[in-house]
Amino acid sequence: MKNILIPTDFSLAAWNATKYALQLFAESECVFYFLNAYTPEMHSNRLMAGRVSDMNKGCSAKSASEKGLRRTIHRIKKEYRNTHHQYTAISTFSMLVDEVQEVVEDRKIDYIIMSASGGADDETIFFGRNTVRILNHGYQCPVMVIPPRVPFENLHSISVISEQNHLFKGDELNPVVHLAKYFNSAIQIASMQNTTDQITELQQINHQIITDKLGGISHDFYKLDTETSLTPTLKSYVDHTNCQLLVMSNNVNGYLRNLCNDYIVGRSTFCCHVPLLSLQLVENNISVSR
Repeated sequence: MKNILIPTDFSLAAWNATKYALQLFAESECVFYFLNAYTPEMHSNRLMAGRVSDMNKGCSAKSASEKGLRRTIHRIKKEYRNTHHQYTAISTFSMLVDEVQEVVEDRKIDYIIMSASGGADDETIFFGRNTVRILNHGYQCPVMVIPPRVPFENLHSISVISEQNHLFKGDELNPVVHLAKYFNSAIQIASMQNTTDQITELQQINHQIITDKLGGISHDFYKLDTETSLTPTLKSYVDHTNCQLLVMSNNVNGYLRNLCNDYIVGRSTFCCHVPLLSLQLVENNISVSR
């Protein structure tokens, strides 16, 4: 039984991420937890009328949250009718990142799946505020981010971006292995490397660890040229390989974490037309000389 957490703000982008998750695990026994965290503005006011108004705002936000979750689950049951799936609504007056942490721990969540930009109307935004917050928080489970309007496709090809200074441990790749076996995917491990560099000792060790972990899963290795800016390099790579899922680590010194140091991430900074799976890795950055 898989436990899947889907934070939602009831936007079209959030519904698209929900559809993607339902199709991704269509043949798996799953419990889907739909989380909406609401935080209405509560203004300090010494007058009783002000406090009553604030209470009304809180009640209204609570009602809207609960109603939105009921509508989401009703729509899912009507449109998908999947007997493998169960659904639980979580409406809470709290900060989103804190509530996600509690749900991940209490419900033993296997994957967090959410939209890239939520209800943001600004087309220049790729990662919205909540997405960046969740990616930055470092939950001990993978986070899958679904770009707006991206439809579900079977994962025939998965690309894993391997950064030079991280030594993989076998269990860190478990989410990728599970998906590859489930969809009979081929995996390509792309190592970030300057064109003038030779393969490092650490990369050689990583290649062996990955090969051992993947076992009989079809896979190969690719050198990702980082002489130019990494963002256009990644986009070109995804276009060239036609992968259906891009996997990146979210360790402290990694590219994804550095990218998400900004409050939001614009399309001009990073834009990818395939879902992104963020792996939370154990920090063991190592410097290995060539």
